[in-house]
Amino acid sequence: MKRFAVLYRGYLRPGKEAEYIECWKIISSYFVAERGAIGSTLHKTEEGMWVAYSRWPDRKTRDSSWPKDGEDANSELPEKIRDAIIEIKSCLDPERPLPEIAMEIVEET
Repeated sequence: MKRFAVLYRGYLRPGKEAEYIECWKIISSYFVAERGAIGSTLHKTEEGMWVAYSRWPDRKTRDSSWPKDGEDANSELPEKIRDAIIEIKSCLDPERPLPEIAMEIVEET
C-alpha cells in the first residue's frame, strides 16, 4: 500500500486568518480521529501563502473522505465538519486560486 499526501495551498481574504486556523484545526482533527488521516500540518509562507500538508494511508482513504471538486462537503460527514469545510473555503481569496497537489509518498523516515 502506497501512502499518499496532499498539499492544499491558498491566499486568504483579509481578516480571515483566525477563522481559517480554527476551521483547519476542526477539520484536520476530525479526519485524523475518524477518517484515517495520518496527520496534517499548517504553514504560512513569508509571501502570505497558506499551505497545509496532509498525510493519508492511501489515496482511496483520502478520496472517500474529502469533497470532490465542485462539492462543498461529503454528505456523510457530520454537520460541524461540513460547515467547517464550507467556511474554510470561504476564507480563501477567489482571485488567487491554487489547485491542490496530490502526491504518492515514495519514501519516508
